[in-house]
Amino acid sequence: MPLIEVRALTKLYQMGDSVVRALDGVDLDIERGEFVAITGASGSGKSTIMHLLGCLDRPTAGVYRLDGRDVSGLSDSELAVTRNLRIGFVFQTFNLINRVTAWENVGVPLFYARKTNTKAPAFRALERVGLASRAAHQPNELSGGERQRVAIARAIVNDPLLVLADEPTGNLDTRTGEQIMEIFRGLNEQGVTVIMVTHEAEIAQQARRIVQMRDGKILSDRPTKDIVAERGHAPPRKLPSVEPAAPLDAAAPPPLDVAGAPPVEVAAAQQETPIAASALPPRIVRGAMPAIVCGLVAAALWVLGYAAQVALQKIYGYKPEAMDPMHPKMPPMPVIIGSGIASLGMLVGVVLAILAIVSGYGARRRARTEIGNWQGRRRALVGLILGWVVVAIPIIVIIIAVVKLATGGFGGAK
Repeated sequence: MPLIEVRALTKLYQMGDSVVRALDGVDLDIERGEFVAITGASGSGKSTIMHLLGCLDRPTAGVYRLDGRDVSGLSDSELAVTRNLRIGFVFQTFNLINRVTAWENVGVPLFYARKTNTKAPAFRALERVGLASRAAHQPNELSGGERQRVAIARAIVNDPLLVLADEPTGNLDTRTGEQIMEIFRGLNEQGVTVIMVTHEAEIAQQARRIVQMRDGKILSDRPTKDIVAERGHAPPRKLPSVEPAAPLDAAAPPPLDVAGAPPVEVAAAQQETPIAASALPPRIVRGAMPAIVCGLVAAALWVLGYAAQVALQKIYGYKPEAMDPMHPKMPPMPVIIGSGIASLGMLVGVVLAILAIVSGYGARRRARTEIGNWQGRRRALVGLILGWVVVAIPIIVIIIAVVKLATGGFGGAK
């Protein structure tokens, strides 16, 4: 069964008193794992069919089945879910959010899919396009080719059935455009189905199949190799060499090709190459410092509070049961005030201990699940342990007090 099955697909637009037939009864089948280029002049209907295949618009008539399901009659919410989980989009103008980082842009589809862990999948998608080392940069700090790589990573982060690319090289120079096409070829070799709209013949020849449209109809639908054989030349497949050969004793790294990413210039190799988490700049995992600070302060408050009460007992010579309001001899006012302040500090210590537990647990979970050269795991563990100790002390004290009260262990007034 084809991944995409289109039958008599028609799209009409009302333009004043006239009706424009953007698509006129198109039939099209696309199998899983194909790389198809849709070409044609302006107004041929290629962008319209792209919008319909991407569930961005509804057909006027006809049937569109995606993975065996007729999506023509789905509700708006069902179409939104289909777009999010089954289709990835790459646009000519990138459509990135300028105020957030590259990995946060890539994680947008995961956010709309209501997934809690977005950073690790975003980093994996950036690694597939050779841009993991630029994950923390904002779009205005990236080149055009790098921004398009971020857009491709965003399109594949949910592992969609289909990737739709609308003029993906339209805003790029020739060399960068070839790098982007190398990434698309690599993704297709990994089994990703790619459909690309372009008006450039050389870009279209990078696909395995070319569908040419005119006046809302399919003019031809042929394998690229047949078209190339007729024209007598092959499409450009590799980047032209623009750098002089390095001397034999140079220590320059060889071109890299990871997960379909293209070779890059030696000068940019360190920025474009996917890297292991251990090679990323070391960073303190978020939550580690709050955990250890809150744990230490909580423990200090409890030690100081207990020490203050012991000191007051020794200075004024009273026993703990003398604090009982029914006791015939009440302690001096400084003892009552000092004990109250010490108790308040110990209560604050409990609150800080709870914060230490929450922060420490979160930090250690992030260090396990998110990609990065994380430091501070031991700090988080120390804060976590201190927090539990401080929280456990009042619980134990309360339990002992209840047991003694129940067994008559406390002395009453004499």
